[in-house]
Amino acid sequence: MVNDRIIYRDYNILESISSSHNIGQKKVLLANVETISNITQLAITKLAAGDIVEEHVHPTMDEHYIIVSGEGSMQIDKEDYELKRGKFILVPAGSYHSLSVTKNIEFIIISISL
Repeated sequence: MVNDRIIYRDYNILESISSSHNIGQKKVLLANVETISNITQLAITKLAAGDIVEEHVHPTMDEHYIIVSGEGSMQIDKEDYELKRGKFILVPAGSYHSLSVTKNIEFIIISISL
């Protein structure tokens, strides 16, 4: 029996597309229409030094960031957090947040609807 819910992809050959905020590039590993879970997207995103994602909020979606390389900072509800390799940060739904890149950064982002 073949399980039609299995998704198997090679990150190296996925097409890069513009990120949701039109800053940087991402490779979408999983989109919300491909799963019955609450995941809205699983992607690997790259931003360049100097890039800024302006403050915004997702009222009904948590965002989980895993920093793979690079450096930057995230501000969540006026509190600053350092982003660098090995760090994980959860941006809870309803939190105002922004991101500033100081050194080219790559991160895995998992967005989950509440």
